[in-house]
Amino acid sequence: MKNLNLLLILSFLLFIIACDSDETDSNTGDENTEELSQLSDDFSGDGTLIDYVTNNASALPDVSRKNGRYHANLTSNTNNITLHYHEDQGLLDAKKLSFPFEFIARNIGIGTQEDSQTAPTSVNSPYNFCGVQVHVLNLETPSSSHVVVGHRGPTAFTIEGKNTSNGSSSVNDIGANTVADGRADIRIVGNEDHMITVYWQTPNSTSGEDDWTLYNGTGDLPGTAPIFEDEVYVGLITYAFELTGVPFVGTCDGIEIK
Repeated sequence: MKNLNLLLILSFLLFIIACDSDETDSNTGDENTEELSQLSDDFSGDGTLIDYVTNNASALPDVSRKNGRYHANLTSNTNNITLHYHEDQGLLDAKKLSFPFEFIARNIGIGTQEDSQTAPTSVNSPYNFCGVQVHVLNLETPSSSHVVVGHRGPTAFTIEGKNTSNGSSSVNDIGANTVADGRADIRIVGNEDHMITVYWQTPNSTSGEDDWTLYNGTGDLPGTAPIFEDEVYVGLITYAFELTGVPFVGTCDGIEIK
């Protein structure tokens, strides 16, 4: 009889432990889901961006959520300071990520103030861009990589890639009229070795299978890549060079981070 009672007690204790384990696993899943939702963003609604690290918040452009999209209104570019080159220049809205990572920006590019989904025309060789920047964790250091969509002077409707290492930059693009609507999907993969590989495609608005193309056939940006540590800031930038083509808006439907 004593053995039977002991067996019943042990069985009850094992049942309690199993229930606690299931509850712990369930809570962990909820926490992971919440963390993922804070990283990815579909820009629902209207108002300020939520859960971003914003550097140089008082700088242009004026960034918000508008009609369910990232909306960066660039109305001026005095002294060419809208590019986030370092701590005191331009606006960056970013997420802090650890290698390895995958960052996708959907339907990112340029539009008019009247309609973010209508690309402004290329008149007088404007430099108007919206895209993704990967910046070293020290935002005072001019070391970053960026991939942006828009007009690059006489090379209109293109994607530009740029590496900046300690203030020394190299830049190229994928050619004129390769993004006919002034927008694209951009995918940046942060690899185990702390290097990045860049892809692009025509915006995938149907939620179908993606068809990624390596940037300039290799996925590499030009010049010397900055030295990225374990963590980096990855975020959205909208900028111009001089005043041609200003005002315009930078737009993005959403970001996905894996």
